[in-house]
Amino acid sequence: MKRLAIVAFCACPLTPVMAQTTVNDSIKTQELNEVVVEARNQRLGSEVSIFIPTSKQKNAAQTAVDLLNRMAIPQLRISPNDEITDPAGKSVDLFIDFIPASKDDLEGMRMQDVKKVEYYDFPSDPRFQGKAHVVNFVMQKYEYGGYVKGYGLENSSNAGQISLYGKLKYKRMTFDIAAGTFYTNQNHTGSDTYETFRLPQPDGTVNVFERNSIQDKGKMRTRTYWPTFKAMYTSDKVTIQNIIGANFDHTPVNGQSGYVVYSPEVLPRADFATFSANRVNSLSYSGYWNFIINDRNTITFSPRYSFSHTNSNSLYAEENTGEYHNAAKDDSHQFSGDLTYTHSFGSWGSMNAMLQTILTTNNTSYSGTSDTRDNAHTYRIGPGVQYSLSKGKVYGLVGFGFHWDRQEYLDHRENSAAPWIDFSLQYSPNDHHYLGGEFHHVKSIPSSSYRSVAVIQSNPLMSYTGNPDLVSYGSYDADVNYSFIPNNTFSISAFASTWIVDDRYVYDYVPAENGIMRTIKQPGGGYSQWNYGAYASLSLFNRKLQLTAQLDARSVHNGEPYNLNKTHLAYALQANYYLDSWSFSGLYSAPQGYPDGCMVGTWLSSKSYYRLQAGWSDATWNIQLILANFARWNWESDKGVMHSQFYDKVEQIYSINVHASARISVTYTFGFGKKVAHGDEATQQSGISSGILK
Repeated sequence: MKRLAIVAFCACPLTPVMAQTTVNDSIKTQELNEVVVEARNQRLGSEVSIFIPTSKQKNAAQTAVDLLNRMAIPQLRISPNDEITDPAGKSVDLFIDFIPASKDDLEGMRMQDVKKVEYYDFPSDPRFQGKAHVVNFVMQKYEYGGYVKGYGLENSSNAGQISLYGKLKYKRMTFDIAAGTFYTNQNHTGSDTYETFRLPQPDGTVNVFERNSIQDKGKMRTRTYWPTFKAMYTSDKVTIQNIIGANFDHTPVNGQSGYVVYSPEVLPRADFATFSANRVNSLSYSGYWNFIINDRNTITFSPRYSFSHTNSNSLYAEENTGEYHNAAKDDSHQFSGDLTYTHSFGSWGSMNAMLQTILTTNNTSYSGTSDTRDNAHTYRIGPGVQYSLSKGKVYGLVGFGFHWDRQEYLDHRENSAAPWIDFSLQYSPNDHHYLGGEFHHVKSIPSSSYRSVAVIQSNPLMSYTGNPDLVSYGSYDADVNYSFIPNNTFSISAFASTWIVDDRYVYDYVPAENGIMRTIKQPGGGYSQWNYGAYASLSLFNRKLQLTAQLDARSVHNGEPYNLNKTHLAYALQANYYLDSWSFSGLYSAPQGYPDGCMVGTWLSSKSYYRLQAGWSDATWNIQLILANFARWNWESDKGVMHSQFYDKVEQIYSINVHASARISVTYTFGFGKKVAHGDEATQQSGISSGILK
């Protein structure tokens, strides 16, 4: 624990500290007690909240996500699979020294160089490019040097990862090179499905029967390789960063086999086998150019380009009904750029003038049960303005703009314009309390893959297609949150949020000649989601022991064609303990229940997750061992349930996610040079999503 001793000195620097009082012309001495002031490592504010990690937390963490989890920041939630969100589940953008980053960047970062972590809601700083929720890592600055960091992970469930990061800084230039590979060899994957069909007949009756597909074998193999190169120039007025990368993602095997039974027996019992293979090769470029014109004016531009080539093949074979082969090839390009001009009015706030542009093209060809070629183009131009003002204990931001969209698919053309609105108000009477609220409205463009007119037969009774007439849909979200941090020992926060989707498109299951066809319908019935919960942390024994508790509730209304209303309450408990170079932790996350997005009517239920973790670290090595779900020896994972007018589906998913497993991970960092700069490492880059109908 960092302590500051305050001691008074007299005029002679080596004289012992004494206070003097005079009684009856004699001098009486009295020694002062030492006053110990504990440094605050958590401070809340209306514009920014600041959190300083302890040396124990930095030494024990292997990655920046691991560090955030150990810091127990009340405005963040870290899931067991390392997803970072705000309490309401909204995405959080990551920055390192005000430069955009990703979780892969954070994996290559040296933890000992983290000086502090800043959290922002709707920041006015132009370097954050109008993002709503931001985490910024502030790093130790260095003159020149470099380092190499290796990261390796192996899981008993036959999954592993190796990544290598290198950095070289000289004067105003910083160069990064990184590469990595990831693999899985799973022999317990797939699902059992229980389907109910209600098919109207010409005579007015309804033919009701069940189709159950029970698998007895499942296998999946994946391989991913990625290289990345980054170059950055920095000066007092200019920051220019350019990243080029590639990603090669290959799933050579993904197959299951088993048997199908019908009740009543409209078809005889039959064996089935399904097989799919997929390869995605992508290239990408992303830039970040920041120019400080003077004390009041800044320009930021972020150009991006990505290309992906996708090959996909699948085969479903069922005894007595034949084989269904489908293949697709896709080439997708996306060009985008975000331009922001910021002007400061001094004590009267600042203004961001923004322009967003996106161009996406998808060229897709299908063969097999459908021989079709798709060609789609999507354009967006989005001007807007934000104004922010900070007055003492209050900070507010209001923003508005328009999105002009043009969507072209074959002979279909759709033009639309819709406003977007941002509003945020934050109040912090001191660095112990924070109260914030926000509202957001935006129109979103449907994915090009949903517009396909291809009709694909996936099994004897199920086919699916898209809808070329889809238009943009609107969403509204609002939330309020409160945090209280009285000292370094205790913190508590609470939140409530809502999300409403208007004019949404949904999967609609309708009777067809060969059973059921899944189409895409717009508009669907209303969708709304309400989240609320609380979070608390407690540190004991000179911060060697940290306890956290999280309580979350979710209520969902999913209208036509699903008519689903669900509420679920979940909680999580975690403990971290530090002993010299060792660290120990335990986590229990209760079973979860949640919707599979607003487009589908599936309600997913997951099992509990628990783990024990032990780690050892020094200045260069960090070794961690995790034992997860050690009392569970079955492969049953999530369960999905969907009901609609003509078709129901219950799916029991099998995976390695909640089976007993052991995982070991190791990092090693070797530095060289006079002062080594760490922080904004090169990262695995990904291309644009394909336009293949799914």
